[in-house]
Amino acid sequence: MASLLILGKGDTAYTDRNMQRLFTQAQQAGMDVQRCDYGEISTAPNFRHARITVMLFFPFTFWNEHCEAPQDTQLYGTSKRAYELFRDYFLTVQADLARRYGGSHQLDYVIKPEFAALDRDKIATIEHLKNNGITTTESIATRDLTAILSEVTPERGLFIKCRYGAEGKGITVLRHNQWRTNYQVVGDRLTNYGTNDRWPFTDITGRRELLHQLLNHEVIVEREILVPNLFVDEKFDIRAYVVGNEVPHFFMRINAADRVVTNFSQGARILHHPQTGLDDACIAKIKKLALTAAQGFNSQFLGVDIIFDGSMDEPRVMEVQTFTDFPDATKFDLVRYFIGAQVEQLNSRMIGEMEINARV
Repeated sequence: MASLLILGKGDTAYTDRNMQRLFTQAQQAGMDVQRCDYGEISTAPNFRHARITVMLFFPFTFWNEHCEAPQDTQLYGTSKRAYELFRDYFLTVQADLARRYGGSHQLDYVIKPEFAALDRDKIATIEHLKNNGITTTESIATRDLTAILSEVTPERGLFIKCRYGAEGKGITVLRHNQWRTNYQVVGDRLTNYGTNDRWPFTDITGRRELLHQLLNHEVIVEREILVPNLFVDEKFDIRAYVVGNEVPHFFMRINAADRVVTNFSQGARILHHPQTGLDDACIAKIKKLALTAAQGFNSQFLGVDIIFDGSMDEPRVMEVQTFTDFPDATKFDLVRYFIGAQVEQLNSRMIGEMEINARV
């Protein structure tokens, strides 16, 4: 039976729940499964089998200590140094695992360590997706405020996002006669809300000094996507889940048209497939685009956020989520599906090896 190492530990019971569910499901499936946190690799348990599948989860302890509130820029998601620490951390983890198991085991990573941090760099992610032929959002290179504001029209606004953030934090939207940010505004400067706080949007219309401050940091400027009018006075996007070479599930996030984003934190409602009402042609486009993105990231497990621009014929990858949250298990049990896929993969591998041995 397969060996599985689950690496990571949540900083709350809620953030730990998917790791624990995966561990429990793997045990019930009869897998040789172990679980430990990143700081415990040197004393990680032994395994019975020569090949170990390694499932990385988000390193909450490291991120909270070194990256969430950067010491150099002070503004969430804008520190290149914090990102590089995060990126290099996974390479250190890979080296630690090689020292612990490399002499006696083959390690198969579901999420490759060299790609684990890439989605936290929005500019590098977009460049990587485009280099792999994937349609994504349109960014604007200039950091000149006057030039940026000239790109805002009554029909289409702009987003200024922190380059190295996630979870819907560090977003500023510029629309015709309305500017809003979900950084905290204290006097004449931008600052952060707490790690586990909600990040509500504040009206900053006309406050150019705040935009100048923001543009002096590491940010990405993107054109707003004009979502098709599939729902009256509402906008939507798609979260698709890739496991191996399949897209077993996706759901639609729907929010009021005047909301800045469709994140859960902004009150979005969820429609799970097959309740989305999308036709087969549209679903095929979603799955093809999600699979192509996962292949570009060399990942066997990825969340892909897809948005349609102008019409249902123009899907774009908005973001990818290396450490994606799992869907509601009552709607789709991703944990059970993932474990089933691992067992099936092992069985296929064993059959292949038996056939090779028989020919020899």
